[in-house]
Amino acid sequence: MQTAKDPADLLVDHIDGDPHNNRFVNLRLATSRQNQCNQKTRNDNTSGLKGVSWSEERQKWQTGIQVNGKRIALGRFNTKEEAYAAYCEAARRLHGEFARLD
Repeated sequence: MQTAKDPADLLVDHIDGDPHNNRFVNLRLATSRQNQCNQKTRNDNTSGLKGVSWSEERQKWQTGIQVNGKRIALGRFNTKEEAYAAYCEAARRLHGEFARLD
């Protein structure tokens, strides 16, 4: 995980992802990469689960995660729930407190 050397490089991150929820308990300092780990599932996501997509070629659900600007494939699965479980485990391990599990 990236660490900032200069406090000026830190951003304010909303733990619950709601930019209107500015209660102190919902705010924390984060690097840009940590802030990106806490992003919500994209609107164009067709599986409804963060990190999970359908592989037409393999006819399986696949999952991957972004770490330090690189995509890491986590595998292919028979169900999207299995794929999402693999994503969640990796997100907790790799992103720690900044892992967003929708």
